[in-house]
Amino acid sequence: MMRQGLIASLNFKRVFFVSKQVFFKWVKRTTLVLGIIPVLLFLAFAGAVNFIDFNQYKSQIEQEVTQYTGREFKIGGTIEVSVFPFEFTVTELALRNPEGFDSENLLAIKTVEVELSFWSLLRNKEMDVIRLELFEPQLHLIKTETGDNWSDIKGLAMWLKHRNVNTHLNTAQTASEWLDSLERVQVALKPDTDTSVETLAQADSTDSAEWAFESLMVQNGTIQIYDKTDGFAETLLNINVLAFDLSKDTPFDMSSDFLYQNSLSPRLYDVHLNGTLEVKNQFTLWQLTQWNGVFKVRLPEEKKVPEIRLTTRGDRFEFDVVMSQITVENGELSGLDAQLQSSFSGQFGFNTLLSGTVTLKHLNFKSWAKHLGVPLPTFVNKQALSEGNGQFEWYWDGSQLLLNDINVEVDKSTLQGDVSYDFERNGVLRFELRLNRFNVDFYQASLPNVDGKQALLSLSKQGAPDLEAQNKTYLPIPLSIDALKGVTAFGQLTFSALTISGVKLDTLEIEVLAENGMLELAPFDATLYQGELLSQLQIDLTGATPSVQWKGRINHLSLEGLAARQAQPVLLAGSLVSRFDMKTSGANLEAIKANLNGRLSLEVTNAKLAGIDMNNVFAGELDLNASDASTELQKITLVGRWQDGLYSARKLDVISERFSASGVGTFDLKRANIDTTLNIFVKPSVGGEKYLVGRNFPVTYRGILQASNASERARWHVDIATLISG
Repeated sequence: MMRQGLIASLNFKRVFFVSKQVFFKWVKRTTLVLGIIPVLLFLAFAGAVNFIDFNQYKSQIEQEVTQYTGREFKIGGTIEVSVFPFEFTVTELALRNPEGFDSENLLAIKTVEVELSFWSLLRNKEMDVIRLELFEPQLHLIKTETGDNWSDIKGLAMWLKHRNVNTHLNTAQTASEWLDSLERVQVALKPDTDTSVETLAQADSTDSAEWAFESLMVQNGTIQIYDKTDGFAETLLNINVLAFDLSKDTPFDMSSDFLYQNSLSPRLYDVHLNGTLEVKNQFTLWQLTQWNGVFKVRLPEEKKVPEIRLTTRGDRFEFDVVMSQITVENGELSGLDAQLQSSFSGQFGFNTLLSGTVTLKHLNFKSWAKHLGVPLPTFVNKQALSEGNGQFEWYWDGSQLLLNDINVEVDKSTLQGDVSYDFERNGVLRFELRLNRFNVDFYQASLPNVDGKQALLSLSKQGAPDLEAQNKTYLPIPLSIDALKGVTAFGQLTFSALTISGVKLDTLEIEVLAENGMLELAPFDATLYQGELLSQLQIDLTGATPSVQWKGRINHLSLEGLAARQAQPVLLAGSLVSRFDMKTSGANLEAIKANLNGRLSLEVTNAKLAGIDMNNVFAGELDLNASDASTELQKITLVGRWQDGLYSARKLDVISERFSASGVGTFDLKRANIDTTLNIFVKPSVGGEKYLVGRNFPVTYRGILQASNASERARWHVDIATLISG
């Protein structure tokens, strides 16, 4: 019994062992077969690829692309295919322009290399792109008076795929048709319908094909935008892009660099940019996050200006093609010890509406202008326009630019208010601005030294510097007359603590109306030295030379504060009341002085005349050692006219405690030369020199005011011989 069981057990083991050997034998055979099949398939595929001449399909490919785009497509080079890696290489591709455009091609690519997944092709029969490389692609976008070279391309709108709300059918359109349909669809949407832009975007995303690249490279590309209607061209050169692990709706890191130049600007920008990019909704939504980069700005070599290096960073840049929206969060540009920050968002295209904020920190306007090639005058004060800080909000609707809530400090002067500029309505400028602690003298402009002398800057009618007669005085701030002629402006200017030509104004309020070459500043009112100026100023730029009319009055101006700012004041104190109506013309200060005409009258009460105390002299007292002596006058009355820069006093009366005077005089504004003769009458009074009482004798005041040469300086003269003989 036991023997039979042992024999059965041995037989079972023998059978199991034999079965195991057979099983593993077949596993090995199956594995071998399964391993050989892909190899055979690969060898067969490789053999087929090597024996097929893919260039025979060039004409078929050209016809398909031509039919799809509506443009002639040509492959001027060859089509080469390699098996390992499984790669297509096509050279000399070109998408032609229609007739009437200067450039032959809309798009030209020297070489395209596409690497596909061989195993995905065998297993899933799908063409999965692993690597895409474009060498020297060139895109030429041209706009003329009759149209452009891209809007009529068929099939282009499929990259911006859009579902029709009413029919729910996908339609193939040209780019122009797609843009038109986009506007119509937006109008057709209603809040109570089930269909929304978001659901359409989701549907497009669902229906669109998946795409993914292990790497994408663009080398030495070019994009040129030529706008013949406005006469300028924008060019991006040497475009290089490198990105890895690209896939639909998934962020990927990218690096790029390119050169940018605009034909209207001498600047060349060398840009290097890195960031995380995400492409969504069938290439209609582009998001760049956490970007950083470097801008190098170069001017032509003949400018002899070193290039500058600017850095940029930001949190998010989003570009939505379907919704025509753009967003920038915390964009920053730094360089030359300054920093500019901006965030903005809004819609562009048919219904443009963008808004944002800008913050300036330590902006040296002169330094930036120099390195960016922006023309700016040379200022006498080296610190002018050297520091700018502040912020403002901006809005842009496609035709009007608004700068709101401006709060900027420039060189310790504060600028606040709002500005708007309408580009469509003849460039209308509107503003309401307030300036505090503004010193006009601080921005006096000058030209480089010529023959060891410094020439102040004057601008001719064409805005060109005038270097003639360097010893003359010119307008301190250059203004282009031609530019002013084209200005259409409405607004208000309010100055606080304004300084001009050494005169301090507490406030200056101006309402500006400028149109068709006429500038009207009315009112042109100021408070200064405890008094007030009430006036209106008109500037006519329609003639061959500018003409100016200024009329108004001055009430109770204190001369004491004004005299404190003068080196050799004539009147040390007094309260001034004046009326004036003056006209002049000219493009520089010398011409304005020479052509001055009009009326000027003034009255000064409680005045102090610099020099010896005439009242004490007539009282029999004379102190020649008194350095601060002055003559107190009860009233000075002056009435006269300007004619060609020469003022003639028809009435000049002086009343004092011990004498009165009347006379005539002239003042040459061009030379600052005064020539005045007074006939003094000594009043009868208690005490004093009896022989002077009731007598008349002449006194003159002649010379050049503020003269540097003491012999030419204006002085009082008394004819002693006439006085004694009398």
